Formats: sequence, structure tokens, C-alpha cells
Amino acid sequence: MKNMTNKKNMLASGVNKRWARRKRALLAITAAVLLAVGMTGCAKGGSSDTIQVATKGFAESDILANALKLLIEQETDLKADVKSLDNNLLWNALKINEVDTYVEYTGTALINILKAEPEYDPQTVYDKVKKELKEKNQITVLDPLGFTNSYAFGVHKEKAEQLGLKTGSDVAAKSEELVFGASEEFMNRPDLWPPVLESYQPKFKAIKTIAGGLYYQAIDQGLIDVAMVQTTSAQVLVRPIVVLEDDKHVYVPYYAVPIIRDEVLKKHPELEKILNSMAGKITDKEMQRLNGEVENKQRSALEVAKEWLIANGLLKG
Repeated sequence: MKNMTNKKNMLASGVNKRWARRKRALLAITAAVLLAVGMTGCAKGGSSDTIQVATKGFAESDILANALKLLIEQETDLKADVKSLDNNLLWNALKINEVDTYVEYTGTALINILKAEPEYDPQTVYDKVKKELKEKNQITVLDPLGFTNSYAFGVHKEKAEQLGLKTGSDVAAKSEELVFGASEEFMNRPDLWPPVLESYQPKFKAIKTIAGGLYYQAIDQGLIDVAMVQTTSAQVLVRPIVVLEDDKHVYVPYYAVPIIRDEVLKKHPELEKILNSMAGKITDKEMQRLNGEVENKQRSALEVAKEWLIANGLLKG
């Protein structure tokens, strides 16, 4: 019986030792898992200390995104990363918190994001976009930067002189002699081609599909006669293209405005004042000039943004 008791005690002791070792191993694994989760949480939480600034991937958007980045990093302890996203992906990225802020255009927000009916008064459009993005999407629309990137007929200088073209109405009157070029996106967007068709009622000799941005070159080379060009594009500074007056004012206003997620603004309320420091400081001509520094002189958007901010007293040299 004594031997049996000893054996039971030895067995119990062995079991206890094995359980103790197993318990220590489980505790070690648990600690490692918690540490890994904690590190992941820190990395993700650390993103609250990194502001994701988006650009739509063209010169103007690149310059403005880098301007936001430079201001944020100068005025706060936050880091700001700039990421380039296609226009169609950008809004979704904002909704799933992969993007925190970027510069949008009031007309684009009105028609493409809010799916609202066109409005043509700049203040009305701004107020509607500001109110509805706040209520529906928890997005704060900040103050306008000052310029509007709209559209107008662009014609080769020689053709404009030959036909006496000065306005959109002049183009419509001579449209049977003209070949029009536009991108697929332009022809399909409800805020771009339909207003031209309805207001000017042009009857072009032909309409050619030209990849976005290449219509400046197409006009220069005589492949097309006329296209709708962006009013802040720097291409017209280096090509023989005349931008005509949109005398019927067919387009909704496209004023540039920074937008930012409310959640980010709640964590970092100082960002509102910082980003609004650019408000009203960029004219159409100035934006066109800045675009030219990138598009025509091949300078980096970051360098151009920095130079402009310093010149305007917003960034330390």
C-alpha cells in the first residue's frame, strides 16, 4: 500500500510538473500573441499619427496634395503620406478610411459624389456640398482655395483666327466645319458633354475619341480642331491653343476645396486651421503657372508646392 501511495504521489508530481511546464508555455505563447497584436494595434493606431493625403494623379492634384502634406508636417508632429489614386477609387478609399484628406472640386462632389442635380451658382454649390457631405458622409469641406478648374472650348490659334472664334457660341455656329475631340470619360460624364450639347447644340463635322490629356497634342497636330480643355491646364501655355469664353456658362463651378474626414478632424482639430491657411490664395492663372512648372518644366510637385508655400509665407524656408 505504501508503494502504491508513493507511485501515486510520484505520478501526481510528474503530472503537476508537466502541467506547470505546459502552463508556462501557454503563457509564453499568449504573451507573444498579445505582443504581436499590440504591435499591430500600434502600427494601425500609429496611422492616427500619419495623415493619408491623396492625389488624383495629375499635376494640379499632385501639387495641392504635397502642399497639404508640407503644411501638416510643419505645423504638427504628425507625419503625412501622399498616395496617388484613380478618381474612381479615391472616394471609396476615403469611405473605408484609407485616405484622410485631399483636394476635391465642388462640381465633382455635387454631380459625381452626391449625385445631385446641377447647380450653377458657386456659393450655392459650395454650401450644398459642404452641408450634404457632412450629413451623409461625415466629411468636412474646408474653405475654397480660390481657383476653379472648369472647362472651355480650346481651338488651334490659326483656326480661331481664320473662323473668328472667340466664344462657345462662335464654335457652335461654325461647328459643321470643325472636328471635335474628347475623352470617353468626358463624353460619358453627365456633368460634361450633355450641358454642352444642350446649351450650344453643336453639329460637329466629326467627333473623335481622344485619350484624356492628349487632345492638346491632337489640336496642335491638326488631328482635331476643337476640344473642351481645362481652364488651369498648362498645356495651353506652350501650345498654339486659344481658350474661348464659355458665354453660356454651361458648367457647374469646379472650385478647389480641401476635404477631410470628421473622425480625423476630431482627433486633430488643429488641422482645420492649418489647411484653411491656403484658402483664397490661388488664382486660376497662378494654378495654371504652377501646373506649368510640373507639366512643362518637369519639376517635382513637392518642390513646386514647397516653393509656392514659402513665397506666400505659409512655410518656413
